[in-house]
Amino acid sequence: MSDVKEQIKNDYLSGVSPKKLSEKYDTSLNTIKSWIKRYGWSKLKKERGAPSKVEGAPSVVPVKRKRGGQPGNKNATGPPGNKHAEKFGFFSKHLPEETLSIIREMPEDPLDVLWDQIQIAYAAIIRAQKIMYVRDQEDATTTKIAESSGDTFSEKWEVQQAWDKQANFLAAQARAQKTLEGMINRYEDLLHKNWDLATEEQKARINQIKARKEAITGENENHDAIDRLDSILKEVRNNAIKQETE
Repeated sequence: MSDVKEQIKNDYLSGVSPKKLSEKYDTSLNTIKSWIKRYGWSKLKKERGAPSKVEGAPSVVPVKRKRGGQPGNKNATGPPGNKHAEKFGFFSKHLPEETLSIIREMPEDPLDVLWDQIQIAYAAIIRAQKIMYVRDQEDATTTKIAESSGDTFSEKWEVQQAWDKQANFLAAQARAQKTLEGMINRYEDLLHKNWDLATEEQKARINQIKARKEAITGENENHDAIDRLDSILKEVRNNAIKQETE
């Protein structure tokens, strides 16, 4: 591991955010995030926790501080005025550690954030197609929705005919597809506005998600195109990782 990478690792384990590390060492934020994921730094950071006291080390005399907040301090670790530290200092007061851990791992690049949302939306559409599948016109579903007892006993049942279920599915699918299409358009606009700053992986994604949308809507019956785009995106990602480690 290079000296710079080792310094970045040590700073990250001490609590410095990936964004601050990118600025400090003039290294791509995506590169730093890939190192964190590839080398398991996040897991190591959780396992390490607070540094233990070394036997024989001189005790630290606590500095007397005035009551109340210190200048520039927002109850968070980091140098005075550190907005990133202030943000997590605020979150740490109100959110559980599991939620904080998720927030720390979330991407900060708007393109990567939007890409994650697109992937989730696409997965939800595929899952809905499996859950809401209607076998044929005889595929009816009968469900008991209410029951009462007393002097008389009664039950209330709801019957969904195949055409009812299919109509509900098509309406839900249309809404989901419209949402997905809107996110794809926003991704494409944002990508071209920041084309010079975008990574090759971010650029390759747009063709992939367009092909996936066409497959969902039936605009393109050649699903082999999606497999080829998946292969291209994987190759771009592997090349990016290879360049970062050289």
